[in-house]
Amino acid sequence: MNILLNINNFSDEFAYDTLKEIIHPDMKVLIIPFSYHESWIDNAREFNKHYLPGKDEYEDIVKEFLNYGIKRKNIKILHYYWDSNRKCRNKIYNADIIFLTGGYPDRFLYRIDQKNIRKSIQKFPGIVMGTSAGAMIQFDKYHVTPEEEGQEYEYHEGLGLLSGFDIEVHYEDSFLHLSGLITDLKLHNTPIFALPNNGGMIVDGEDYCHLGDAFEIGAEDIEVMQEELDQIVEAEEK
Repeated sequence: MNILLNINNFSDEFAYDTLKEIIHPDMKVLIIPFSYHESWIDNAREFNKHYLPGKDEYEDIVKEFLNYGIKRKNIKILHYYWDSNRKCRNKIYNADIIFLTGGYPDRFLYRIDQKNIRKSIQKFPGIVMGTSAGAMIQFDKYHVTPEEEGQEYEYHEGLGLLSGFDIEVHYEDSFLHLSGLITDLKLHNTPIFALPNNGGMIVDGEDYCHLGDAFEIGAEDIEVMQEELDQIVEAEEK
């Protein structure tokens, strides 16, 4: 099962009633925080400032699982600098949920391969959750929406856990999001699930369900999206 999210708010009302049937108090969680930029963290000391118990980034994730009744002792971190490759694989093996953090998808995949845990994640039989970049990399291919006009709409290889559709994380009705989605639909003609920050989705084999504000778009929606895009451009020109 795969759970695709944006930010650490998945115990909020939009998701809780559905996820409480999936996330149980007796589960063991492994957080894999490998998505950071090296200008932010490049050694164990810096890593510890963010991802040890009591630190802001750690607690921001952990609070969500505590709200589902999971005990602190059952929430672990995969430590990039302290855990050997074998220990990383053992931690994954002993988890019920692995949680992939948001950040930089390319850095995330690089560190996954440095720790030689790609196959362990691909074969993981439990629940794979991810926010933002941690959701994107679960696909066979993921796209990166430009953050500024003039940047290219890029595609990259992911972990291959999901395929046949795409997602747009942090979705909003903006020029960059709408123009990017139109490009994606024209190139690939596969369904895209738009995930605003109060939205997400659950994928269980061939079945899926939306959480909160998430919605599906397809090639049949291009004309409407183009009209919305034109309205944004006109408003900006006034």
